[in-house]
Amino acid sequence: MALVMAVLMLALGLLAMMMYVSIRDDKAEARLNEITIQAQELAYLASQRRLIDRTMEEYLYQKVHDVSAEFSAGVLVLDVTGMRYAAGLTDGLIPGMTLEEINQYLSALIETGEAIRVRTPAGRLGAAAFTVVIPWKTASDRVMGAVFIHTSAQVIQASYRDVLARMTLALVLAAALAGGLIMLATRGITMPVSRMAQAAERIARGEFDANIPERGCDEIGRLAASFNAMAKELSNLEEMRRAFVSDVSHELRSPLTSMQGFLQGMLDGTIPEEDRAPYIGRVLDETRRMNRLVTSLLELSRIESGKVPLELTRFNINEMISKALIRMEERIESRKLDVDVRFDQEPCWVNADAERIDQVLTNLIDNAVKYVQPGGTLTLATAHCADTASSKGRQEGVVTVSVSDNGPGIPREEQPYIFDRFHTVDKARTSGKGTGLGLAITRRILRLHGHDIRVESAPGEGSSFIFTLTGG
Repeated sequence: MALVMAVLMLALGLLAMMMYVSIRDDKAEARLNEITIQAQELAYLASQRRLIDRTMEEYLYQKVHDVSAEFSAGVLVLDVTGMRYAAGLTDGLIPGMTLEEINQYLSALIETGEAIRVRTPAGRLGAAAFTVVIPWKTASDRVMGAVFIHTSAQVIQASYRDVLARMTLALVLAAALAGGLIMLATRGITMPVSRMAQAAERIARGEFDANIPERGCDEIGRLAASFNAMAKELSNLEEMRRAFVSDVSHELRSPLTSMQGFLQGMLDGTIPEEDRAPYIGRVLDETRRMNRLVTSLLELSRIESGKVPLELTRFNINEMISKALIRMEERIESRKLDVDVRFDQEPCWVNADAERIDQVLTNLIDNAVKYVQPGGTLTLATAHCADTASSKGRQEGVVTVSVSDNGPGIPREEQPYIFDRFHTVDKARTSGKGTGLGLAITRRILRLHGHDIRVESAPGEGSSFIFTLTGG
């Protein structure tokens, strides 16, 4: 038994070391990936600062300071000449990096055009560090500058060292308790563990349908159930990932193919110079559509990641709807639409994020204007729940808002999917109707507020989108 315990303790020590190394490497890689994503976002903003209004430039500076504070990192945005556009909280050179190192990285990046990711190991002169250098480019893929993010690894080192201490303590206690039972339990544990190892190998190869028998209600049985649940969840995530990649690829491939065809026709002379104006206009339209798509994807990603804090204020939703209609007055008049406004007799005060709810209203009104026939009717209504009955009874303190039209309506089989990403009732996705992301963003914004949206529609009878907000 003493030999068994000695072997067990040795094995546990080796396991602890392997887990320590694994946790350390995983956390370091995760940290590097997070910094890379932030640098890519900053590079995108830097590439747009000359093409868009001053708001984008101000957002770039704010984003630089936010990243610097969040990651305790030195952040620097340079152009190819070394001119600084924005810096982190230090407002100068990056701590831990010399000017010579910055110039070396900048020269290498200009030469290759590829991102640089460096993990500097700890040495006598200091702790380990992460350095990410991402190029920002023009639309023609010309490198215009670089985004530097440099940060120490001390923060995550402290976290995984604490994990190691707790893990080691737990392993020692487990070894002491398991010593008396190890000989009896070995036979019953070996077989299911072996099956789990085989199933794990299958999952590592991408075979997410791997399952193991769930026998008994002991720890091994619960572990088997958890393992199978994990395999199922991984399968669902993989399916979602493939669907998302497929959808994005489809959305980008169509306009890119169209643009390539028009531009190639202009270059090889198939399209005469005197006939090029309308084709250039179509290329510009496709460029704008791709820009809207990318912007919507970034917005949806930020909302789903929970990085969009709500700034709740008290405001009158009726006034917000009126302002939204005024902004879209020109489009409404161009389609000769009648607008029927049915506001509650009392002001409808709500507690919500005004900017996000304005985005919800804009998306819904924009959809209605797009799909209703010229000369149709657009109806907007608000009501306190005290005046609105539902199958669940009356709800106090809730305001209901509806945006309706008398357009062609939505087929019943399509309605469960209209709030999914990239889902459009019109399957001709290159028709210019939209990106298929507006309703997905709308639902996620409302769910952040603790509410939801539903649709009531029938073919030929129009559509109504109805949502609620907390009353003020």
